[in-house]
Amino acid sequence: MPLEVPKLDRRTFDDIYREALLRIPRYTPEWTDFNDSDPGITLLQLYAWLTEMMLYEMNRVPERNYIKFLQLLNMEL
Repeated sequence: MPLEVPKLDRRTFDDIYREALLRIPRYTPEWTDFNDSDPGITLLQLYAWLTEMMLYEMNRVPERNYIKFLQLLNMEL
């Protein structure tokens, strides 16, 4: 029975973007323009996209690594 590949982080672009958007009023209450044309929102979208790409690559860890992790725990398949 093969190991199921676990997802280390299941967040998507929308999740990351929404979470960052909700933090704006807390940290910068003077920022009131939340339109896509705002340069700050554009940067926020860019960082959310880059974070999603990084999480995608992290979730593609080869099966060999899972076997090595099990060996570190003194376990076998």
